[in-house]
Amino acid sequence: MATRKQDSADEQWVLLMSAIPFIPFFVVAMRHYKRMRAAFPDTGTSQRIFDTMNLIPPLSTGSALVIATLCLVYHVSRWSIAVLAVPLVMLAGIWLSCLAARWAAATYFGVLVDPANDTVLLPKDMASYGIADYLNVQFIRDLGEVDIIHLSSITKITREAGKRVYIHGPFGSRAMTFSNKQKRDECLAAIEHGARGVRPVTDFGY
Repeated sequence: MATRKQDSADEQWVLLMSAIPFIPFFVVAMRHYKRMRAAFPDTGTSQRIFDTMNLIPPLSTGSALVIATLCLVYHVSRWSIAVLAVPLVMLAGIWLSCLAARWAAATYFGVLVDPANDTVLLPKDMASYGIADYLNVQFIRDLGEVDIIHLSSITKITREAGKRVYIHGPFGSRAMTFSNKQKRDECLAAIEHGARGVRPVTDFGY
């Protein structure tokens, strides 16, 4: 009996130690999410559409980065220059993990349609980036940021047969991707309703 208790305690200790490297990721994600909710609070007329299934890519990426960092630290710790290599690997891993955490927070924040402020907030759409944005790693720096579009500037709303909603206007085109058609249509209806509320529009088109 004592052996079983000891084995159970050892397993719990291993699980606890394995979870510790992931704590910074979730702390950064929660702090960034709270900052976004404070900066863009819900109002009586606003509607927020979030899709928890969209969290799979950022959470998977963040977990993979943490595990890869631990594996690299273990590997380079045996090098002759470990005293220099280990801190560099850890710093790089922490930085990338924090970016993934911000990405997860922005993904969970979702799309906020706020007719009272004539705005719709949505996660950055990387497809709208040009070559220069990729060369200067803007696509990395914008992880966790949102686009702010004026509802009154939307001239057309379209949807794919799949699970995307597009808004068009002087700002160009922006896409919002969801894991299912129900969430897609919920977002579509909220943006259309909000846009109609700030200016008369007869038909956005599909």
